[in-house]
Amino acid sequence: MKTKMKYIVQFIKFGIVGCINTFSSWFFYYSLLFLKVHYLLATTIAYFLSSIVGFLLNRSWVFQKKIYNQRFIFKYYIVYGSSYLLNLFCMYLFVDILNISTLIAPILTLFITVPYNFLFSRLWVFKEKENIYLKNPKKYHTFAICAYKESPYLEECIHSIINQSIKTNVIMVSSTKNKKIDSLAKKYNLELYYRDGKSDIEEDWNFGMQKAKTELVTIAHQDDVYDPYYAENILNNYTGKEMMLFTENYFLKQGKKISDKNLVIKRILKSPLRIPGFSNIRWIRKLTLAFGSSICCPSATYNKKLIPNPIFTSDLRFALDWDTFLKIFELKGKVRYIPRKLISFRIHEGATTAMWIKNQTRQKEDTMMFQKFWPKKITNMIMHYYVKCYEVYKEDAKNERK
Repeated sequence: MKTKMKYIVQFIKFGIVGCINTFSSWFFYYSLLFLKVHYLLATTIAYFLSSIVGFLLNRSWVFQKKIYNQRFIFKYYIVYGSSYLLNLFCMYLFVDILNISTLIAPILTLFITVPYNFLFSRLWVFKEKENIYLKNPKKYHTFAICAYKESPYLEECIHSIINQSIKTNVIMVSSTKNKKIDSLAKKYNLELYYRDGKSDIEEDWNFGMQKAKTELVTIAHQDDVYDPYYAENILNNYTGKEMMLFTENYFLKQGKKISDKNLVIKRILKSPLRIPGFSNIRWIRKLTLAFGSSICCPSATYNKKLIPNPIFTSDLRFALDWDTFLKIFELKGKVRYIPRKLISFRIHEGATTAMWIKNQTRQKEDTMMFQKFWPKKITNMIMHYYVKCYEVYKEDAKNERK
């Protein structure tokens, strides 16, 4: 009974979206006709624009897909591409053959294209293929939380990870033994590993990779907060062949999720990786790093089976992640970009980033990284503008302190 009701509600929602899609298509179509655009070209443009509206509403509201899947988009446009050809044929038939008005023809066409779109959307576009990695997620993925001293944000980070939509492994590693880390590990029943020796970000990250027993490992920073669907998105997009998968992120300031111009620029830099196949071309993915570190470090998940061990082997400290991404992108193999904001990167004065900005370590290492892509003169030009993003971080840290 519940299943039948679900399908009935889904059908009603699809009908509502169909109406919205139709009215948006008419709006675009008649607006273009008013601008003296040829009716066939107007149909093409209106159909494309309304299809975007339809996809977004069908994915998020009708079929309620919380997971990014490139296959949805691919299949959607196969269906709507064929539907578009059917639409053109019907328009040609009604207008040129049957001499029906260009104002009435789109309405008649709906009686053919709407059932066609619903049938294939329901049975194919938004029907997910069985994923072996989601069947047994603990077999494939681990969050390794790197804890340092007595962070006031560690418990919030743990909460976000243990409350994922699917349950994967969670371990905690540290090189700074203290009672708070011990108590939180005990409270949440987490495996805790302490590394001997001086605290070092590279060694700590490698230690986390080493202690994780699965092929996929996400190095989680103690200050950050993960979206409940992070792990599910990772495994849903994993095929067993990716060296690394990574997502978009928010900034977390004073407890609020914020997206600023720096994140917009980073998203633009990574945009070529959204095109199927482009993320597997080494020079294209390297280009996405040539104008700055465009990937948020804790948003990345690494495949231990396909990446050299140890993974983190840079001489840099602040730019350790940027340098590591470059080394991975230079390898032959696949990476997967998931353009969803699935992690909140916390900005606060106590963060290591703030310290490295103050002692100018960040500027020195950023310059060294740019020199791996560009001649000295171009590097100096880029750095002239790149350092401005430091000021944004400083201001955010001040606000966080207030």
